[in-house]
Amino acid sequence: MPPRGKPIDDPELLGRLREEMERQQSLMDATKIAYLNNAPLGDHVPSVDEVRVAAQAFIDANYKYQKALFGRVRVKLSVANLLR
Repeated sequence: MPPRGKPIDDPELLGRLREEMERQQSLMDATKIAYLNNAPLGDHVPSVDEVRVAAQAFIDANYKYQKALFGRVRVKLSVANLLR
């Protein structure tokens, strides 16, 4: 594994960013499954736009985590690839 771009200054911050990223991923997965099965999530069935917003929120959280861990974004994500 190549060396990191910068050292991790705050392991607690890194843990919080990872938890947020995992929470956003779970929300994205739940929204996508509810949309595909036409099932309610909360009080309504999610629309395509809500699925895209959830995917974009996960991408943003993932990029923040990568920047904290590596110093830069190493893996680029796209909404289209996440929603396959």
